[in-house]
Amino acid sequence: MATISKLDAAMHQLNLAIDLFPAGDYLASLTLGGAAEDILGGLRKTADKPVAADFIADYHKKDVDPAVAADKRRGVIFTVLNRARNAAKHVNRADEDTVDVDQVHPLQMLMRAIPMCASLGVKPSSEIEAMVRWVAEHPEVQK
Repeated sequence: MATISKLDAAMHQLNLAIDLFPAGDYLASLTLGGAAEDILGGLRKTADKPVAADFIADYHKKDVDPAVAADKRRGVIFTVLNRARNAAKHVNRADEDTVDVDQVHPLQMLMRAIPMCASLGVKPSSEIEAMVRWVAEHPEVQK
């Protein structure tokens, strides 16, 4: 049996997710990137640091339907942010027998995970550096 730190596990998953992304394996990239993002977020929470999704949720609270109670708006945003990842890993109803996966789904997960690495003391891997270059070389994903 091998023992690995949660941070090393997250980085392994993140690096694999990044490797799979340019090859078009968006489902595997989404699930691995989502797992890494979840672990990194947990590590940040235990260090009393905010997770990437918190910044996104706080920014977009103003965009939620004003009819939604103020204390429920973050939940609405998190539902949207996590929809693709949750659809890929959960089956809650009998009619949930397919999952839609687009390039943007793993990309969003990777872009949430990568910034959390630095604040946890992780030096950018060659995979992270490649992903940053890929985004810079593909301005269409920045729109």
